[in-house]
Formats: sequence, structure tokens, C-alpha cells
Amino acid sequence: MSLVEIEPEVRRELAKRVKYLKRYGDKHNRKLPDTMIARKIKITAPTLAKFLDKQTVTVHQDTYCKVVEWLEKDK
Repeated sequence: MSLVEIEPEVRRELAKRVKYLKRYGDKHNRKLPDTMIARKIKITAPTLAKFLDKQTVTVHQDTYCKVVEWLEKDK
């Protein structure tokens, strides 16, 4: 598996969406914890935390594709 650098725009957009889902909830008005948000993206909660951490520079390509796909789907 190859590693891909995380683009700042993708990280910023993901952080914005995660913050919104934690604060206001989804279409069913449920406030979601990190584990449920990660489950929606189809990744694990530690991977989501690693993706949002500014110290992390690279992630696996399939993880990056899942996150970008989820961000595009919910626009």
C-alpha cells in the first residue's frame, strides 16, 4: 500500500464536517461521537483521529480515497 500526503484543504473540510456532526448532528438530529462519524466514512476511529491530527502528514491511499469520496458525496 502506498502512502499519500494529506492536502490541507481536505483536512480542513473534514475537520469542519466532523465538528458540525458533533455539535448539531446528522439528518436525524443525532449528535454523533467520533466512532459513529468514522463508521459513516467507513474507517476506524483511531484512523479518523490520525487524519485530523496536524502532526500526521501521510495516510494510506485507500483511507484517503474513502475520506475524499465521503466529502464529495455529502456536498
